[in-house]
Amino acid sequence: MKLKKNILAFLLILILIFLSLIYITTGKIKKNETKVDKPKETITIVVENKNKELNLTVVGDLLFESPYEKAVENGESKELYFNRVKKYFENDDISIGNMEVVIGNDKMKTSGDGYNFCAPSWVGSLVASLDFQILSTANNHSYDRGLDGINSTIDFFKNNTKIETIGTEKNSSSQKIRILEKNGIKVGFASFTLGTNIRPTKENVDLINYYKNPYTKEILKGKIKEQVDYLKKNSNVVIVLMHWGTEFTFVPNNEQKELAKYLSDLGVNIVVGSHSHSIQPIEMIGNTLVYYSLGNFVSADDDIARTPKGQETFDNAYQFGLLSKIKLELDNDNNITFKDIKAEPIINYFDSSMKNFELVPFSDYTTKYEQNHYRYSLGLTHDFINKTFNDVIEEKYR
Repeated sequence: MKLKKNILAFLLILILIFLSLIYITTGKIKKNETKVDKPKETITIVVENKNKELNLTVVGDLLFESPYEKAVENGESKELYFNRVKKYFENDDISIGNMEVVIGNDKMKTSGDGYNFCAPSWVGSLVASLDFQILSTANNHSYDRGLDGINSTIDFFKNNTKIETIGTEKNSSSQKIRILEKNGIKVGFASFTLGTNIRPTKENVDLINYYKNPYTKEILKGKIKEQVDYLKKNSNVVIVLMHWGTEFTFVPNNEQKELAKYLSDLGVNIVVGSHSHSIQPIEMIGNTLVYYSLGNFVSADDDIARTPKGQETFDNAYQFGLLSKIKLELDNDNNITFKDIKAEPIINYFDSSMKNFELVPFSDYTTKYEQNHYRYSLGLTHDFINKTFNDVIEEKYR
């Protein structure tokens, strides 16, 4: 009996020892498990390569002439004039045009007659109401009032508007180029003219950005290259405004074609042409979008004495120009893609009494506008505008 008790006691001791060993071993395993480093969670960061977008509006010559100025001075409301085209300027990033008239001041005689122009200051305010960002002042009328005209035009837009003028300066040491930044895109601008109707004195010649020497008529390719190279180094998009070519023709001349190719070779992205007072083709040269001429955005002349004899069709072509919208994208490698390019005729309307001046988009040019236009009986019809537009501008840009 005693032996049995001893055996049971011994077995109990063995069981206790065994359970103790299990407990200790299990505890060590758990303890060791807490020391094992768990794998860290992997976090994936997705970087979105989003292209930057820029929306531009380009128009041609803003040529304010005496019939419209006289109508306003005789009581016609200025509010009507741009009313139908404002929608094109409201949702873009940069609007660009050629300011073809000098803006005068109180000491200067204003005139819209005789192809020697000096507009009153209210014209400048009216232009500013369209929310332009860039206006070229380099054109054949830049020196119509000499140095005073250059200075008063620059001063007006600088002191009274947010518009940057380009192509003329108050002193020769100032840069005639501009760089604007929109939507994270730096856009560089240069503006050149073939000449001026009045040749400046030699001390003033450098105030105007000529691409052709006004004394020797030499094309100044080195000057063009210097300005374009600077813009290419300091901006993402380069736009050059060219006042060039032959007046009253739908076809660019050889000089325009040569310079367009040269600007493309330099890496210019967009060339905006003016001066012909009639629309000219739009085309791509390599990666460069070229507008040879957008014609007149603003004009008000019922009888153009300078049109070539036997080519009176340009009296009517003078009455409309193109407004073009450009949408482009810039990727992370600074490559530019033109996503959309469209142009529309804008008609300079005035009635048979030379009143009620208004810019009317072709899409709004109803029969009422057509038949009441001063030049309707002289051939400025809906069909004439449409045919000219279709003949000159490729379908993909219409």
